[in-house]
Amino acid sequence: MNIKILPRLLLAIVVIGFCVWQLFPLDKSIHLGKDLRGGVSMVYSVEMPKQGDSQRVLAQVVDSLKRRVNPQGVLDISLQPQGLDRIEVVMPLPSPEVRELGDVYRTHLVKLGREMTVTGRELDQALSTSSAARLAPAGAANSVPSAGSRLESLTKLQQAFNDATTARIEYQEALARNADATEIGAIEARIATAELADHALRASIQSANIDEATFKQVLQLSIEQPFVRDAAGKATVADDGTRIRGESPRTVELSKLKSRLPDFAGEIDRVAQMHADFAAKVTGYDDPEDLKRLLRAAGVLEFHIAVSAAAAEGVNPEELRKQLSERGPDGTDSTIARWFPINDPKQWADTPAAIESLLADPMTYLRARDLVAAKHNGVPFVLLYITDAMSLDHLGGRQWAMKHVFPSQDDLGRVAVAFQLDPAGGQLMGKLTGANIGRPMGIVLDGQLFSAPNLQSQISTSGQITGSFSNEEVEYLIRVLQGGELEAKLHPEPISVSILGPALGAENLARGLWAVVISSCATAVLIAIYYLGAGIIADIAILLNLAMIFGIMAGIDGAFTLPGLAGIALVVGMAVDANVLIYERTREELIDHQEPLKNAIDLGFSRAFSAIFDGNITNLIVCVVLYKTAATEVKGFALTMMIGLLTTLFTALFCTRVMYAILINWFGMKRLPMLPTVFPSLMKFLRPNVDWLAMRKFWWTTAGVIAVACLALCWSAGREMLETEFRGGVTMTLMTRKALPGEPTSANGRLLLAREAVEAKLHATGDAATDPILRELRSANVLTVGESTADGSSTGFQVKIANPSDLESNQTITEPLVAAVAAAFKDSIDAVQPVNFIGSDDPDGARFAQPITADTVGAAIGRPEIRDSASDFVGGVVVVLKDLAPPVTIEDAEARIARMRKQPDFSAISARTSQVVGIQLADTSNPSKGYTELAVLVVEPRALLTKVDAATWERVVAKPEWKLIQAAFTSKLSLDQVNSFSPRVAENLAASAIVAIIVSLIGMVLYIWLRFSSLRYSLATITAVSFNVLVCLGALALSLRLGGTDLARMTGLEEFRIDLNVIAGLLTIIGYSLNDTIVILDRIRENKGKLAFATWNNINDAINQTFSRTVMTGGSTLMSAFVLLFWGGPAIAPFAFTFIVGLIAGTISSVVIAAPMTYARHQHRSASDLARTGPGEVVNPSPV
Repeated sequence: MNIKILPRLLLAIVVIGFCVWQLFPLDKSIHLGKDLRGGVSMVYSVEMPKQGDSQRVLAQVVDSLKRRVNPQGVLDISLQPQGLDRIEVVMPLPSPEVRELGDVYRTHLVKLGREMTVTGRELDQALSTSSAARLAPAGAANSVPSAGSRLESLTKLQQAFNDATTARIEYQEALARNADATEIGAIEARIATAELADHALRASIQSANIDEATFKQVLQLSIEQPFVRDAAGKATVADDGTRIRGESPRTVELSKLKSRLPDFAGEIDRVAQMHADFAAKVTGYDDPEDLKRLLRAAGVLEFHIAVSAAAAEGVNPEELRKQLSERGPDGTDSTIARWFPINDPKQWADTPAAIESLLADPMTYLRARDLVAAKHNGVPFVLLYITDAMSLDHLGGRQWAMKHVFPSQDDLGRVAVAFQLDPAGGQLMGKLTGANIGRPMGIVLDGQLFSAPNLQSQISTSGQITGSFSNEEVEYLIRVLQGGELEAKLHPEPISVSILGPALGAENLARGLWAVVISSCATAVLIAIYYLGAGIIADIAILLNLAMIFGIMAGIDGAFTLPGLAGIALVVGMAVDANVLIYERTREELIDHQEPLKNAIDLGFSRAFSAIFDGNITNLIVCVVLYKTAATEVKGFALTMMIGLLTTLFTALFCTRVMYAILINWFGMKRLPMLPTVFPSLMKFLRPNVDWLAMRKFWWTTAGVIAVACLALCWSAGREMLETEFRGGVTMTLMTRKALPGEPTSANGRLLLAREAVEAKLHATGDAATDPILRELRSANVLTVGESTADGSSTGFQVKIANPSDLESNQTITEPLVAAVAAAFKDSIDAVQPVNFIGSDDPDGARFAQPITADTVGAAIGRPEIRDSASDFVGGVVVVLKDLAPPVTIEDAEARIARMRKQPDFSAISARTSQVVGIQLADTSNPSKGYTELAVLVVEPRALLTKVDAATWERVVAKPEWKLIQAAFTSKLSLDQVNSFSPRVAENLAASAIVAIIVSLIGMVLYIWLRFSSLRYSLATITAVSFNVLVCLGALALSLRLGGTDLARMTGLEEFRIDLNVIAGLLTIIGYSLNDTIVILDRIRENKGKLAFATWNNINDAINQTFSRTVMTGGSTLMSAFVLLFWGGPAIAPFAFTFIVGLIAGTISSVVIAAPMTYARHQHRSASDLARTGPGEVVNPSPV
């Protein structure tokens, strides 16, 4: 073994060390896919223009959606073009840890927001009972007031209030005893002084209020620290030459909040840290429905004429700036203008110094552009008109659309942006721009201001935005305007939905890791027992292989999926094959040729190389095809398999050889004992003397009968063999709730339901339905998942419903079916049901939202019999919900509203106080059934009807609250798992699967043809592979026949259908069985030497010589596959079942089908063969 040990050892250490280094820290390097951590994947259809670049359009839509659902870029939401006209949106769902962090943060945020906000009513109540100090922070009431603290202000206010009260009493007493004018005048002066102090202190206390919304906006500011600059705009440099950074916008604004309420500084910092802890872990929204709602609302483009800084018309900029500071952007009184936040300040300034000037003082900076600007919570705002005459928006039923946006040039040859509107939009734009030439026009997308170019001329259907733009600014404007095309292009509902709850994801992860550990340990023990010391070296190679796989996945930010973990388990089993091939060839050299150990190992590696290389290349062909055509989760399998195959070549051919070189050259190893050499009888069993060719007709006939039987089974099963992703439909998982006392309970405390009862209830729901979609429940198929008992009861059920035959190509049946199933099992599962009520589909809701002008709810809604107090909500809004179906409890209603206030699209009104009052019980004899009529009271202290005009109150308070309540009651939380596929998606997936199999077969046949220079070898392999695939399909069809029978319950056999995991299994079997066949064909090629064709003995010898390898590799891989089947969980069971059946069929077919097919009687049977043996005789293998 004349290899240079030290350089190779160092190379191995560097490569493996680099991979291990990539793994740290483990909590950040290992990424999990949706199926292991819980998540949602949705595919949306995009309407493509008849002429245009589809890739460009998809990129535009993706960019617009990203700005909407992930504006700060901190969430782990992936949007990727898929094919020519689709977009896949993938988002992880929060784990229990993240949910807990979020709940803790939100709870303390709400609590602190309430404590830092003191209303006039609260002051009146506290002052009247001489307890104003209780409105100070907890624990501060009994301490000495510090300067500038709220406690100091409250103490002074209480004193002023008491002085005024005492003076008024004295005044009345003085009047009663006819005191002289001098005494009365002095008392009146004291009253006036006390009242002035009272008013001033009240105003001071309430102006320092910090509500929840304000605090949340500050917490969402950037934490990036800008460079400090001097008055000339140059960066300030420290003594060591480094540029000095200032405080981040968030830190600056938090400091201002703490200076406003110094006695809350500690709590502000505490909640800010809770937000930081939550933000560091959060990766998406709480529920898939929240993401879908945001996607539906994306791409709203508007144009508004800007208020002129030089000559503001109809508004008072200074007053609106004051209202912006006190009430926020949505709390101003103006009905003709509104504040809009600037989306990206970098697009409004040319240099870093200019950007900092804009952020520091937007009012001064933007005055040069004739814009009215202000700053609120560190964000620049610009004032734009919102009247119909000064805007082009979608309010009031105006229908228009942006049709096309593209780069162009102006008359001076400068880069510009051109756009085209539809005819309706052109007409409206002409009216808007014709009357405002020379003024800035704001371009607003999804409520944010992106640009405000000056109007040079009237614009109609076609327009051009000109200026001294850079190429980056042109691209920016194009992306913004193209966002306005989104509403017309994106299909409102996804055509494919896949949802997996975090609990199921955690279960998949635990099962997948457990399967990998068990299969790896079992394989390592088997190899160590069989090959003894050499087996330990192989086990070390397997460990290095696993370390490299995980390290490379971490280095490329690859996500592990459940099929990916299955791929690792199989790589462990299949990686043994390389070591087995080397060891078997090494043993032959040691025993049969009596070679010294050093030479034997060299020959073992060299003679095993071609089989190892060819086998891995054929598997790589399968993995590449699978990676290009499969769904996201199955791509994880292909990726880990590809990496595993490459690392196997490195560890088996390179690392193990270095280890042997060290043992032989440095430690003087002379022997390499293995179990067959210690027990010769075992070697005799593993080296049989069988004339396989003599039995070929029997085996071919048997294989033909089996193939025909499998075809018949598949034919009889028909489309029933296809899972919903290939025939279209919905698959959903129901997990039961916690069991109540007296109910059947599982080991984990959940309610047990019988599978037959669940299926019967679904069929009955379908029978009673009139909707053709819901009638599909009559044929719903139910499987048990989760924790099950021997009698078929379980805590989880997978429900599968096929699409109706007349469904449109892009239509899905998800929502009505999920709603119907959830309603049927509402008492048994944890899922929030949507609630309908009168006006639940009304977009306006003005007739259901009334101002609160009285102290009781009854007086506010015209129902005097309702005596509940509304005194704390006077000036707010009451929304009456009638005919609630199903009835709702007050607790449920409050929970729905509170949850919706946490959502990003309602962040502006998240701090409002609300109360739910019951009006009409569903059953007066059983109040627990809930109410059919409720009243929801809401107050916004900054926009009370007593402070603002009616139009502002309706825009700022009534309409937003109606939308929130409407969303809170009609939205639903998703089930634990939902997968839906429209007919079009199902057809495309089926076509992709067929293409994947065909392309894989063609690629491998061509490779074998090139490697073996014989079409006969290719035909032999393709025949064996086709047989393997047929047997797998027949086994799947048989599982459908036997599913639910006593035999199936006794053996644990489930009903398996063809899904994406099964396709992955079939492709893996194609690669594995080809690898198995190639090993034998490679030995046949070696045995025939320079002969033109392999002889009878060549073929028999090759099969017998590789028999030990077939047993060892097949056994270890089969063991891994069984581990996947029994410990991998239901999600991976179809893959494991397919692989086990294919593994057995592939091992047999490579021996009795493929190898004998390489023999041709008239060419291969030489005279010497005939003299030595005849058909049916035992062959004595002669090792080569």
